[in-house]
Amino acid sequence: MEQLELFDYRRDLIFDFENQVAHYYDILHETKDTISYSEHIDPKKGFAICGLDYEEYIDVKKDKLNGLSYDDILIFLKNSKKEDRLEKYKKLLKFRNIDFEADLFTWNNNDLN
Repeated sequence: MEQLELFDYRRDLIFDFENQVAHYYDILHETKDTISYSEHIDPKKGFAICGLDYEEYIDVKKDKLNGLSYDDILIFLKNSKKEDRLEKYKKLLKFRNIDFEADLFTWNNNDLN
């Protein structure tokens, strides 16, 4: 795991894998008001829909964490299996009555077309 510093806010790379088909990576990061977890898939040229990047994310407002910390979330995510991580995190937030926003986001990367 690699931690990156960005404007004094934390950013942790939880998963990073690349093969001939795509680059896969998961990131937990914070801003002034939010803690976000996102899973990314960037298909390579000639595979899937090349140039269409995917990001599934969960955003939580820091003032709604009900005692949960960035470190608590990071440890929870690191200790969860990759395949279950997103759904288990949503279940944890629901169990602790923490409001969150979640969505799947796609966009076209013109550099690969």
